[in-house]
Amino acid sequence: MMSFEALYQTHFKPVYAYVFARVRNSAAAEDICAAVWKKCYEHFASFDPEKGDFPQWVFTIARNETNMYWRKFWVKNIFSLPEAEEDLLPGQDQTPLEKLEENAFRAQLIHALGRLSNKERDLISLKFYSGLNNRQIAAVTQLTETNVGTLLHRAVQKLRRYMEPV
Repeated sequence: MMSFEALYQTHFKPVYAYVFARVRNSAAAEDICAAVWKKCYEHFASFDPEKGDFPQWVFTIARNETNMYWRKFWVKNIFSLPEAEEDLLPGQDQTPLEKLEENAFRAQLIHALGRLSNKERDLISLKFYSGLNNRQIAAVTQLTETNVGTLLHRAVQKLRRYMEPV
């Protein structure tokens, strides 16, 4: 078993990417990740590798914390306008045209992700932003592996349609 620090170093970026993809706000993603890793640290002694691997465990916690964030968000902001979408920082070795194209693509992708259902967005985030395989996603979401594959396929098809130029 790896040390907690080694697991944190290995899994921090995928967990952050998953949370960011779900909330599309860097400050909220940082807060949620802090809560996730705090819970992982506090309960690390109770982690049982026989019940599943560490990525399944940490992404289950991340998923629960993200869902809690949205429950609290909607209760507090039920009548307010949605938050503005934040964009990721573009690469620093890009030309201005490349940065503009990347920003336009990201904005289109964020908009397309926003058109998916919460369940579809969750599955896409776990698969592509966090790098989990279908078996791990099934363990995190309590779905069958076959159902995960089917739902992911359909969600990706929707994203492709939403990303097509008009």
